[in-house]
Amino acid sequence: MNVWIKKTDSFKPSLLAAAIAATMTSGVYAAEVNLPAADQSVDEILVVTGSRTEEKLEDVAGAVSVISADDIDVQVSNGLADVFRYDPSIQSTGTQGQAQTLSIRGIGGNRVVYIKDGRRLNDAYAGGGGYLVGRGYLDVAQVQQIEVAKAAASPLYGSDGLGGVIVISTPDPSDLLKGDESAARLSLGFDSLTDETKLGFSGARQFDGSSAMIQVSARQGEETQNYEESLPGYEYDSQSVLAKWALDVGGDELKFTLDHFQQDTEQLLSQTNQTDDDNRQTALSVDYQRNQANAFADSQHWQLYLTDYQQGSDQVSAGASQAGAYIDYNDYGFEQQIIGARWQAQKQRDAASTRHDIVYGFDADYYDTERPRFKTRIATDGTVLQDNEPQKAFPGAETWLTGVFLQDNIAFKETAFKLIIGARLDHYEMSPNENTLYDMSELADISETAFSPKVAGVYTFESGVRGYLQYAEGFKIPPHDQAYQSHGIEPFYAILPNPDLQPESSRALEAGLKFSNDTTRWNFAAFYSRFDDFIETAVVGTSPTYIPGVDRVEYQYVNQDEVTIKGAEASLTHWLTDFMRFDSSAAYVTGENDATGEALTSLSPLSGNVSFGYFADNWHIRGIVNAVAEMDDVPSASAESGPYIETAGYTTVDVLAGMRLGDWQVNVAALNLTDKYYVPYQRVAGLSADAPTEQYSQPGRSFAIQASYRF
Repeated sequence: MNVWIKKTDSFKPSLLAAAIAATMTSGVYAAEVNLPAADQSVDEILVVTGSRTEEKLEDVAGAVSVISADDIDVQVSNGLADVFRYDPSIQSTGTQGQAQTLSIRGIGGNRVVYIKDGRRLNDAYAGGGGYLVGRGYLDVAQVQQIEVAKAAASPLYGSDGLGGVIVISTPDPSDLLKGDESAARLSLGFDSLTDETKLGFSGARQFDGSSAMIQVSARQGEETQNYEESLPGYEYDSQSVLAKWALDVGGDELKFTLDHFQQDTEQLLSQTNQTDDDNRQTALSVDYQRNQANAFADSQHWQLYLTDYQQGSDQVSAGASQAGAYIDYNDYGFEQQIIGARWQAQKQRDAASTRHDIVYGFDADYYDTERPRFKTRIATDGTVLQDNEPQKAFPGAETWLTGVFLQDNIAFKETAFKLIIGARLDHYEMSPNENTLYDMSELADISETAFSPKVAGVYTFESGVRGYLQYAEGFKIPPHDQAYQSHGIEPFYAILPNPDLQPESSRALEAGLKFSNDTTRWNFAAFYSRFDDFIETAVVGTSPTYIPGVDRVEYQYVNQDEVTIKGAEASLTHWLTDFMRFDSSAAYVTGENDATGEALTSLSPLSGNVSFGYFADNWHIRGIVNAVAEMDDVPSASAESGPYIETAGYTTVDVLAGMRLGDWQVNVAALNLTDKYYVPYQRVAGLSADAPTEQYSQPGRSFAIQASYRF
């Protein structure tokens, strides 16, 4: 290990290849293991992404990554973008104080469906600079578990399950009580990466026939700087509240949930260059779990919910035109309300030679989306040139998503084989909101039906190793902001609406091996995915303007040809002794546009990590080496910008440690301990080879600490 650190200034593929080969000899992928007590063993992990009902991770046909609340604490993770920092198959964008999104095997954004406590999270929209705005606004301190299923998820979850599903679960009162009458926890922390300070409290109590809980959290911090610390600064603060009340109703459960998050960000560069962002999301839901069996279902789950998301951005910027200098005051917003209903039933049936575990139900969601934008422009002499005038972007839309699904997990008695067959039928309708800014004759209603099948087989060998093969299809409805986008800067360019957009679709094939016992968990997965009708911008026309030699360029979101992505991933967790644990993971993905043969810019280079940890009864320490190969599989040179950028490989070292002192628990994370300078490919993908990369470099050495006290 030390030789690797000393000799590797940039990543050497042969070294990681050896580590991957060693890992694959005993299998690969695993979730993090919770902080142990004396007698170490691999914990049993329960997930819901495979069947929408609880099952063991090793029983799922497909690769699923899992992060628990304990993992988040041990890693001292402070945002969605860093909870999967040690899973190379999942990449992230954004940092604390910004929108944060996850990318699964090169597919991210709105092509992945986000589910939180059964509710769909709001859409994202392009916010400039390649970032998506509107997603990832949550406090990870209020997370019980995050699951990421990495294959097409539409057979169970419908639209947006093109590249996978991210299921976020928050704790119920019983999770905090753990059998006690009452429980409380106070936590505080600091992260040097953003100078963030945080304070949190959680409490729960058991009453006669009911239980209740509340979690509150507050954070204040600054921007995440690059290595040179040359980025513009900003400040952010966030507050969140999660409250639940669960009632026992004759053996059934009725649960009420309030989930609120808000974050304010202020950036003041000068009196004529400042931005204030305000993001608020509030969700109310009612869940009813019926546990009394009948002829059609052993159990049923009903849910009704309402989510209200409000994003506002007040911007002040100076500019100039032929008429003279001015100051713009922009008031931009994004608003989305979702009303949803769910019903799901589970039924087990025994036949002569088979046992069936059947899950079926329906989902219905209504989206009301608006994109208000207003501008006030004042000349330097005080003349009001524009007074809160509405601006074009897209008019917003009303969207209906409805779907019915069925999945049957069939176990063949006296054999080691299980067959999984599932399908979902979805219907969606989208119509633009009436708006006088737009020519409504150019904006048509969109109505389509989609069918998403799934079939998988799992075979358990005598050694306990499970082998699986899975085929699944996914789809994504045309986003409202792309179908109805209609704006530009005259006379230079315009983005035209395209109501004829077709849904994006995917076909995913995955094969793998997995194993788990008291001391070892490993998984290996190989996958091949084909994506059809990808939606991207294209030049669809030009027209002359009043400026000699300048044409108006017309862009439009259109369906492109097929894209293929394939690769493999592996991970291993193994207890060497009662106190020493070894972990390793690696991921490789490649892909291309089938029509052009060009490499995709959404992919990541070969990467992986290895770690050794010592876990005593009341303390632990773990060293992690992260390695990323150089990225030279990039698109060919273009006539406009020349060669595309490539990135060098790099290696970083992290250390995680913790100690328990009575009711106190202290966790510490030291990241990039060697202060390595590096630029991740995801941050610069698609730029020209001569583009400056300083602003995209990652921070140097940083430290984070969290202390908690349980009452």
